Amino acid sequence: MDYKKIGQLIKKKRVEKDMTQQDLAEKLHVTDRAISKWERGIGAPDISLLQDLSKILGISIQEVLQGEEQIKKELKTNDKIIITLCLIIPISILSLSLMLSIFRTEYLVIGAIFVMIAYFLFLKREPRKSYKRNVTWLLLIMYGIFILTTIFYTRITTGKIYPSLKIESNLIPFSSIIETLSLITTKSQGLSYLFQYFLLDILLFMPLGFFLPYLFPTMKTKRLLLITFLISLTKELLQLLFNVGMFNIDDILLNILGATIIYIAYKKICYNKKEAKNHDNSNYRR
Repeated sequence: MDYKKIGQLIKKKRVEKDMTQQDLAEKLHVTDRAISKWERGIGAPDISLLQDLSKILGISIQEVLQGEEQIKKELKTNDKIIITLCLIIPISILSLSLMLSIFRTEYLVIGAIFVMIAYFLFLKREPRKSYKRNVTWLLLIMYGIFILTTIFYTRITTGKIYPSLKIESNLIPFSSIIETLSLITTKSQGLSYLFQYFLLDILLFMPLGFFLPYLFPTMKTKRLLLITFLISLTKELLQLLFNVGMFNIDDILLNILGATIIYIAYKKICYNKKEAKNHDNSNYRR
């Protein structure tokens, strides 16, 4: 730990904020003599003061520990090109498929993958947290609209309604899942059947498992499961109400599974980052 670099950074940011050593000392509830020692590299702030010090100076705790400001990541020209292409490609695919009347579920999945690639690249490169939150809110709204369109998917693509096909609702958990797996293992249906009636329901709610904890960091697992259940239940009931699909309890279970998988992965990544940060702080204390 380079105390001189830390002291130089504290002095630099203090002067930029037009504060005297006494001003900074009063804000931190320490003596100006302590500030003087820090800036001369004789000592360093106690770990309990790091959070307040970082807020006052307008830098991160990590920057204080390293004694230098990090270069903010900006969206480079190459990033902008990649993000633009990732947005243009799904729009082109969906538009062309609708024009040629060959609209398929696979196209929606491919389009969604490209959009998510653009979104995660944007999150990685964009330094403004408020901007990232606003974009995430916008995507969550668009995702909600997309979920609504999936309710009427069969009518849009075939012009038919499920009652005319005499498909009954399923209220027995895991029955349609077992039936689907049975048809595939006996080779009565191909692997594409697994995607259309199994994996698709898992993929459909995966974005929810990321958007919600990102926008609401304190959200607990039970709250996420409840919200996912209510949204999926509403979707199934609307399909039944408007005669555009069947009510399937297994669809709800698969939707919850998809959101939970991404939620656990997201929380695991956040936990690892927190552990790394705590490790840096413990090294600083030693």
